[in-house]
Amino acid sequence: MPDGDINTAKRDLVMQISLNALEHLGMNLYSNVPAVLSEIVANAWDADAKEVNVNVDKGNNSVTITDNGVGMTRDEVIDRFLMVGFKRRTCIGHETALGRLPMGRKGIGKLSSFSIARKIDVFTEKDGERTAFRMDRGKIQDQIESPNNAIPYKPDVITDWPDDLNGGTRIVLSDLTKNVTELTLSGLRKRIARRFAIIGPENQFEVLVNNKNIGPEDRGYHKLLEYVWTYDNQDEFIELCSNLSRASEDRTSHINIALKKHNLTLKGWIGTVSKPYQLKDEEGDNLNRIAVFMRGKLAQEDVLDIFGQSEIYADYIVGELHCDELDLDDDDDMATSSRQSLKIDDIRFLAFKETALSELRNIANTWSDWRRSDGAKIALLVPAVSDWLDDLSGDTKKKAERWIGRLHVMRTNDESDKKELLKASILAFESYRRKDELGRLDMISDQGLEDILPIFRNIDDLELSYYGQIVELRLGVIKKLQALMSENVKEKVLQEYIFEHLWLIDPSWERAKGTEHIETKINTFLGKNTDKLTQKEKDGRIDIAYRTTSAKHIIIELKRMSVSTPVDDLTKQIRKYRDGSLKIIEQSYYKDWPIETICLLGKPPPEWNLRNGPKDVARALEAVNARIVFYDQLINNAQQTYADYLKAHIKVDKLWGVFKSIDDFSI
Repeated sequence: MPDGDINTAKRDLVMQISLNALEHLGMNLYSNVPAVLSEIVANAWDADAKEVNVNVDKGNNSVTITDNGVGMTRDEVIDRFLMVGFKRRTCIGHETALGRLPMGRKGIGKLSSFSIARKIDVFTEKDGERTAFRMDRGKIQDQIESPNNAIPYKPDVITDWPDDLNGGTRIVLSDLTKNVTELTLSGLRKRIARRFAIIGPENQFEVLVNNKNIGPEDRGYHKLLEYVWTYDNQDEFIELCSNLSRASEDRTSHINIALKKHNLTLKGWIGTVSKPYQLKDEEGDNLNRIAVFMRGKLAQEDVLDIFGQSEIYADYIVGELHCDELDLDDDDDMATSSRQSLKIDDIRFLAFKETALSELRNIANTWSDWRRSDGAKIALLVPAVSDWLDDLSGDTKKKAERWIGRLHVMRTNDESDKKELLKASILAFESYRRKDELGRLDMISDQGLEDILPIFRNIDDLELSYYGQIVELRLGVIKKLQALMSENVKEKVLQEYIFEHLWLIDPSWERAKGTEHIETKINTFLGKNTDKLTQKEKDGRIDIAYRTTSAKHIIIELKRMSVSTPVDDLTKQIRKYRDGSLKIIEQSYYKDWPIETICLLGKPPPEWNLRNGPKDVARALEAVNARIVFYDQLINNAQQTYADYLKAHIKVDKLWGVFKSIDDFSI
């Protein structure tokens, strides 16, 4: 049949949008309640509402949002609200009647409510005309899955009107998929406050959560900040920041030239906190971010990661930057399809990024200088540290002040780390000072004995301080061992802990250098032989291990705290492992060293309770060059040895009072 004869029979070329597109456009747009509620609050702003009340009903697991804006007629509901993709700025205008710049752009934000609710009731009134209807996600999805999913969805009409609603718009989210009982009202206020910069009487826009006004203070940042850099007038925000260590620095003039060439403006602030953990708030939100706002509404929660800042200062940063030129009506939409981030390859964003990065570089340098200077001041609040610094002089004093200030900048896990660093620094600079004094020896005449002796006494004092710190650390190790035993930790943990601190058994023992190769061989041998033990033998012992000390080989056999092993069994095990170890030792440089075995026990052997039991047990073990050490005895002896030393040491160590003051001070 000729083409001309069939043209009239062909269907018209028509583009249709399936309801399935709704799921991609907005029904799965957001994953949290505050983000969804923010879209509804933004619509209220666009409707010239002066008040928006968000009411959370945890009992019914629902949220009601009521505004006193201009509302909608039935035709406006059909042509605007129910029209997915309605372009408000193009069809209505670039400003509202109150002169507000609309936040809505693509007309899909309203669909985000389906991310958290299965049912959405809408009540709206304008010019005396009331319209009420319900949108049901389940019914929409049923229609999506039907063959006729291109047929428009028709919401259910609601005939009952709320008695307390006169004008404006009310949206009720019910049958929620996100449980609002997990929300705290204060947390919700914070999260909404952090998504808007236009809430407050100065913009004639009040937002309430369960009838309590949201204010700038609900954002919570002002309580945390130590330093702040501002752009444009931020006086109202700075007035809230009562804990600043220094006056805020206005950087507006420094960025204007760079921004002007890109036709951009920048407002807002960037601040740093004194401790990174402060940026984890009560609701678990991570505030270590720089948020970007357009037209007073959050456009991207964080750009700090995009900027790739990995230096220490970046762990302390929080900020809000506002750039309305990223959302001009006549330009392409800057937002990505998710509506929660910006197109980072857009030329406008790249220009914004260039300026922001330049500011971050300045902040990084200034922050380091301020933290060092202020850190030194904080350390000097400890009177003993201040007195110690005053006792230094010249270049040594300058270096000490700078270094102590740097401790305030370093990454540390907790406050105790900084205290230990400060103590170690004082010891290091004392050593540095002694080297300066040693350098003066060549300048002292043979007759100057009275000048020489104080120098050597100072060196002795420093050695005393070093050893005092070592002893204190060892007492900490002993306390940790007690804790491990009381917690009934796994035997392997206890074993490894004792092996790494052999001085617990004998203060004179220290691990010898250069013996790792032999220890590895012997431990391999011992491990293989352990595998050959019967289950009964394994249950009666933890393990056997080998270490070397000065001119002696040590085999340490640990028994469980609750096990009492007969002497014959002990001696058999000792001979077996001793003979195996000898085969390896005889091939080494250390073949002439004697082998001693320590049996570390919780309970004595059964023979201990017989007549002359302790002596008989000791003689039996002496035959294989072994002896018993009990856990309690080990702890008591070690603790007593070091505690007695420390008690006497405190009286003569000149730096002990300085270190004690540091421990007692909150840095």
